[in-house]
Amino acid sequence: MIKITTKDELDKIHRNLTITLEKYIKTIISTYGSFISNERFEYLSNIKDYSNIIQIFDYSSINGYANNKYIALPLSADKAFDELKKITGYGTDENHKVYDSTNLIINDNTFMTYINHVIKKGMTLEEYFEDLLLHETMHFCGSGGNNALKEGINELLTRKIALENNFKTSGCGYPKEVKIVYTLQEILGEDIINQIAFINNELDILNYLEDTIGKEASDLYLDISSIMNNEFQKKYYKKMNTYNGLEGIKKKIENYQTIDYTKAYELIEEYNKNMK
Repeated sequence: MIKITTKDELDKIHRNLTITLEKYIKTIISTYGSFISNERFEYLSNIKDYSNIIQIFDYSSINGYANNKYIALPLSADKAFDELKKITGYGTDENHKVYDSTNLIINDNTFMTYINHVIKKGMTLEEYFEDLLLHETMHFCGSGGNNALKEGINELLTRKIALENNFKTSGCGYPKEVKIVYTLQEILGEDIINQIAFINNELDILNYLEDTIGKEASDLYLDISSIMNNEFQKKYYKKMNTYNGLEGIKKKIENYQTIDYTKAYELIEEYNKNMK
C-alpha cells in the first residue's frame, strides 16, 4: 500500500488518540463499571501505559477492531482518503455534521451518510480514527461484538456515552441493529441491555435473562439473535474482506442495504402481545 501520511504525522496522531483513549476508558468504567466483569474492571482500572493499546497498521481493511489486548486502527484508510480527496466537493463544508443531540441515538444514518460526510467535511485521517475509537474502546472494555445483535448493543452504548459526555463518534454505525436493540431496551430495560453488553458467552446471556426476567425473554433474545446473525452474516459480514478501496466502500454500502430484520420485529411484536 502507498502510504500517504508520514511517520511523524502518524506518531502525532497516535499520541493524540492515546490521550483520548485514556479519557474514554476512565469514563466507560465510571459509567458501566457495575456491568463489567471484575477481572476486566481490575485490568482497566490499573492501566499504567495507554500508548501500546492503540495500534495503527495495514491489515487490508478500512474498519477498526478491538480485542482484549489492543485496538487496531486501519492504516489502509490512508490510501482511501487520498482517493476521496480527488472527488469534487471534498472539504466544501468543514462544519458539516450527521447528527446533533436530538438524533444521535436513533437516526437513519448509514455508511453512505458517513462517506458523504467525510467528503463534505474534508475529513482527515486522524478525524476518521477519532470517529472509530469510541466504539472500539467499548469493545476493548469488554462489550462484546461477535454477532449482529451484540454489535447493535455495543453501538447503542457507544452513542449513549458519546451523547452524555460530548465525545466524538460517527453516529452512523450499525443503524438497523441499533434500532432493534433500542426496541428491546424498551421491553427488557436499560440495565438488562447494559449487562448483556458485557456478557460475551451467549449461553451465559440466556441464563442471565432467564434468571432475571424469565424464560420467555431468554427465548426472545435467542431467536432474535439467530435471525439477525443469519441475515447479517449472509448478506454483509462474510464479504467483509472485500470492502477495500473505493470499490469496496460501494460494495459495503450496497450489501448492508439488503439486510432485512422484519422477522425480528415480528417476534418482538408477538412477545409484547403474549406478555400483556
